[in-house]
Amino acid sequence: MSITEIAGYRVMRQLGAGGMGQVFLVEHPRLPRRDALKLLDTGVSRNDDFKARFQREADLLAQLSHPNIVTLYDRGEYDDRLWITMEFVEGTDAGQLVESNGPLPLPLALTLVEGAGSALDHAWRKQQITHRDVKPANLLVTLDTSADEPVVEAVKLADFGIAKAAEEATSLTSTGVTVGTMAYISPEAIEGDVVDNRSDIYSLGCTAFHLITGQAPFIGKSMTSLMSGHLNHPAPAVSQVLPSLPAALDPVFARVLAKNPDDRYQTCAEFVSALSDAMNGVAPASFSYAQTLKAPTQQRAKEPRSHRTLWLSLLTAACVFGAIAIAGSVVYLSGKNDSAVPVAASSTPQRTTTITRTTTSPTPTPTEAVEAEVVETTPTEEPVTATVPTTPEPYEGQPCGPDQFNQHNSSGTLYCSAMNGAWTDLTHQSRPAVERGSACSEPGARARIAQTDSIATCQADSDGSLVWRDY
Repeated sequence: MSITEIAGYRVMRQLGAGGMGQVFLVEHPRLPRRDALKLLDTGVSRNDDFKARFQREADLLAQLSHPNIVTLYDRGEYDDRLWITMEFVEGTDAGQLVESNGPLPLPLALTLVEGAGSALDHAWRKQQITHRDVKPANLLVTLDTSADEPVVEAVKLADFGIAKAAEEATSLTSTGVTVGTMAYISPEAIEGDVVDNRSDIYSLGCTAFHLITGQAPFIGKSMTSLMSGHLNHPAPAVSQVLPSLPAALDPVFARVLAKNPDDRYQTCAEFVSALSDAMNGVAPASFSYAQTLKAPTQQRAKEPRSHRTLWLSLLTAACVFGAIAIAGSVVYLSGKNDSAVPVAASSTPQRTTTITRTTTSPTPTPTEAVEAEVVETTPTEEPVTATVPTTPEPYEGQPCGPDQFNQHNSSGTLYCSAMNGAWTDLTHQSRPAVERGSACSEPGARARIAQTDSIATCQADSDGSLVWRDY
C-alpha cells in the first residue's frame, strides 16, 4: 500500500530507499515548505540500540546551525517506525558530479571542499562532534545553471548519522567498531582507536582527491585491500593519477593523508588554505610521501590488529554489534540502493576447540609473534579448551561492523553492507524499485515496489507470464 501521509506530512514522492528505510519528499503540514523525511523500516525501528543512535543523530544535528550543514527540523514515530525531517536540498551531490562529468575543475572542487571543511570545523569547534562519514555522496550541491557557466549556490554536508561527541562514551560506541565508507575512512578509525577531528580531515582529503582526479586515493575489489591501503600504503601523487594537475598539490595530499594524525593538517581550514595555494601555483612546505607510512600515535596499549586478527576474532568471540550509520545521504537522492560485492562466508556452529599455545622459537625476536595452533591431543595431555558460541542469525537492519563486512547469513539472503553498516537484504536491494504487476524474468527474485515499503516477488501470473506480485 502506498504511503500518502506520515505524521501529518503529505508525501509527494519517494526520493530513495536503502537497506534500512525510505526517504520521501513531503509537504510540511502547516508551512509552505517541502522537507525530506527519512522513514526507517519496522525491523530497525524496534531495535533499542538503533533507536538510541537514531535519536542521538537528531540531538547532535539539532545543536548545529551552519550554512554548510543540512538543517534538522523534527523527529518522531509513525506506525511504529522512526522518522526524521530535514532540509530538502534540491540539486545533486559531488559524487554524481564526478560520475557524470569526470574530474571536476579545480575551482569547483575547491568550493565544495571549502564548504564541507567549514562545516566540519564548526561541528568540532562548537560541539566536539565528528562526522565519521565524509565522502563525495554526502556533499550536496545546488547549482544555478541559468548562466553560461554553472554557479554554485549552496554546498551542504549531509548525514551526521554516525557522528558522536568526542568526550561522550556510550554503549553504542564502546565496542570500538567503526562505521563508514571504507574508501574514505581514516587509519585510526579502521583500527578502532579513539578518533577526533583529524579523522574527518583525512576523509575530507580522500574526498578532495576523488573530486580532482576522478577516483579515491585507494581503490580495490575487496574491503581487505582498501583497509590495507589506508593502513600500510602511501596514497599515489595526484599529479601521477592525473598528469594535468599541478605537482604543487602532491605534498598537500601527502600531508592530509598521513597515517599519523599528528602529521596532518590540524584543521580543515589549514588544509583548504594549502589546497588553494597549491592550485594557484604556490608550493607548500615539502612533505615526503614516506612520512605517510608512520604508524598513528593514537594507538592503544596493544599492537595494532592485523587483518588476519580482525577476521579471526569473529571465530573466537561472540558477534560484536557496533554503531549504525543512518542509511544514505537522504535529502535529495532518487533511487539509490546499497550494493556490495558479496564474499562467501558461513555461520560458525558451536564446537569445542583444543588449543595449544606455542612460540616460533625459545627466544623470539621482536618480529616474531606468538601464534595459536589447533592440534590433535591425546588423553594424557592437559589441553586448554575454549568454546566458540554459535553466531545468532542476523535480521535485516541489525548493525554489523568491519569484522563482518560482505559476509552472508546462513541462508544467503542477507549480507553485511559496508555502505550502511547493517545486515541488508541481498535479494531485493540490488534491484531498482518495480511497479506492481509489471513483467519480470527471474522467478523468485524480490524487489521493492515503487512508492511503497512493500516487497514484491517475481511469480507466475494466471496466464503463465512472470510478473511482480506482493501477495
